[in-house]
Amino acid sequence: MEEKMDLRIRKTYLALHNAFIALLEEKSFDDLTVNELCDRAMIRRTTFYKHFGDKYEYFAFFVRDMVSTFQAQLTPDVMGGDPRMYFQHMGMELLRFLNLNEKIVSNVRRSRMFPLLISIMLEQITSDMLGILHRTNSGLTQNADKLRGIAAFYAGGVLNALRQLIDENHTNDGLFREIIEECME
Repeated sequence: MEEKMDLRIRKTYLALHNAFIALLEEKSFDDLTVNELCDRAMIRRTTFYKHFGDKYEYFAFFVRDMVSTFQAQLTPDVMGGDPRMYFQHMGMELLRFLNLNEKIVSNVRRSRMFPLLISIMLEQITSDMLGILHRTNSGLTQNADKLRGIAAFYAGGVLNALRQLIDENHTNDGLFREIIEECME
C-alpha cells in the first residue's frame, strides 16, 4: 500500500517546485539562493532546511520528482518491459521538458556547478536504469556489480547524447529516438 504524503508537505514541495522553476528562468543556478527560493515559495527557511540540506540537495530532489512525474505518464508495459523502451520514453520526456524550458536549461548550463548538477542527474538516471534492469533481467541480478556497470553505461550514454544534441541545437526528438534505438539494439 502506498503511503500518502501529508498535504502540508505536498503543498510545500509544490510551492518550492514552482518557485525553483520561476527563479531558474530569471537567473543562473549559481545566483539562486535558498532565501530567494523560500521567499518565492512563501515558506520559512526552517521549513526548507527541515527537508533539504542546501540547494544542491533540493536540486537532486527536484530531478527525482521530475523523473517520477515522467514515469507516472508511462504505461505498465513500458515500466516493466524492455529497458530500451523505457529509456526511449524517458529520454523523449526529458527532451520535451528541455525544449519547453530553454531558458532554465540555459541558466543551469551556464552555472559553474554544471558538472555537479550533471552528476546529480546521472546518479538519478543510473538508479532508474538499475531498477529497470533488476525487473527485466532476472539472470543478471546475481551479479550486482555487472548490473550497476550496465546501468551506468546506459545512463551515461543517454545523458551524453542529450547533452550533445542540446549543444549542437539538435533538439529534434526524432534524431534522439533514432540514436537510442540504434545504440540499444
